Formats: sequence, structure tokens, C-alpha cells
Amino acid sequence: MQKISPLRAGLDAFNRFKAQRLQKTNETKAENSNSTNPFGISFKGNVLQMDVFDSSTKKSGATNPIQDGLEKVNKFVASARVATMNKIESIKQGAISFGSKIKENVVNTYNKLATTEVNFDFLRNTPSRLQKRPVSELEEMFKTELGNMEV
Repeated sequence: MQKISPLRAGLDAFNRFKAQRLQKTNETKAENSNSTNPFGISFKGNVLQMDVFDSSTKKSGATNPIQDGLEKVNKFVASARVATMNKIESIKQGAISFGSKIKENVVNTYNKLATTEVNFDFLRNTPSRLQKRPVSELEEMFKTELGNMEV
């Protein structure tokens, strides 16, 4: 007679469980494939068989029309409130995004201007001012500028 180790016994039990589970899922799939699903919705692999939003309790035949009207108004108000809250949240997120873009652009512009050197020498050397200077001085300026350009 052969001894059965706990490991082998556990493996055999697992294989039996696996076979049973596979058989059950195949049966469930066969049942679900025959039924119609008007909603086309499945939840965690299981096809919904009925309208899950329908109340399972039956309402009495004699209902108060005023109460029904108030119930509808309450539902409408709740729906409008949720829609308004979503719209406000959307607007808020858009404003935050826009503000972040503006801030980033201002910081980039400031950094670019901080590293840019602005020189207004062209205002000092206008043609009318250069005409008033002596030729020797203009010759020196010209040589200096040519020397700067070669560097």
C-alpha cells in the first residue's frame, strides 16, 4: 500500500475543486447564453438578468398624486443639484488650470528678461548727433566698433 503525503492529498483536493469550479462556470455560461439581456450589462463576469434599478416592493394601487408629484420634484431637484455641483467643479478645475498656465508663462518671461541685457546705445548714436561730432572722434568710434565685431 502507498502512503499519501499531505502535499499529494492537498494537490488532489485542489485538482478536484478546480474541476468542479470549471464545470460550474461552464454551466453558468450555458444558462446565461440562453437568456436575453435587454441591458447588455455584465457585472464581474455575470450577466444581469433583470432590471436591478426596479423596486422589488410593489407600490399600493391607491397612491396619493400629490405625494407622487412631490417625489418627482424632489428627484428633479436632487438631479439638478448634482449637475450644478459637477458644473461648478468643472469650472473650478478649468480656472485652476488657466491660472497655472498664466503663472508658468509669467515666471518663464521673468526669467528670460532677467537674463536678457537691454542696450540703448542706438539712441545715443543717432545720425543727427553723429553729424555734430568731429571726424577724428567718429573715426575712433568706427575703429573701436570694427575691433569689437572681430572678437
